[in-house]
Amino acid sequence: MKAILLNLDYSYISSISVGRALKLIAKRKVTVEKYSDRIISTVARDIAVPLILRLVYLVRQIYRKAVTWSKKNVLVRDDFKCVYCGAKSNLNIDHVVPQSKGGKNTFENTVTSCVSCNNRKGDRTLREAKMFYQRRNFTPYQPTVMEFIKKYLDSIGVYDLLVREGIY
Repeated sequence: MKAILLNLDYSYISSISVGRALKLIAKRKVTVEKYSDRIISTVARDIAVPLILRLVYLVRQIYRKAVTWSKKNVLVRDDFKCVYCGAKSNLNIDHVVPQSKGGKNTFENTVTSCVSCNNRKGDRTLREAKMFYQRRNFTPYQPTVMEFIKKYLDSIGVYDLLVREGIY
């Protein structure tokens, strides 16, 4: 189980483990905004599991100019769907220009694909494999930092939870 850690201004920082959340509460570094339904029973007492925590001080966050390339970040950019068929399971990364033909690990050269589409495309370009993207006018792109943060928060459901709990 995870707890959501918010900054003093209620901006999202991260998801943390319940153990880490309890340590922050004990050190009085956070205030609990919302508890979950779960309870941890100890020998001495029962402890309600925190769901949403807010720091008692403001942490200034410095964002990078660009999102770094990683397989996870490509999956987030493509909404965890195969760009060729729209499947949501057995996903991996496909190089638009294969690595054997000089393709690099960049956002502009990688897309999310399912294993079957990736095997069908093989070591060929899209034109050679006679394949196309499911979404019209889609081209792989480098996401901005703010766009990536929004997509990431949507993918793990943080924003919906904060709205449901009345924080946003």
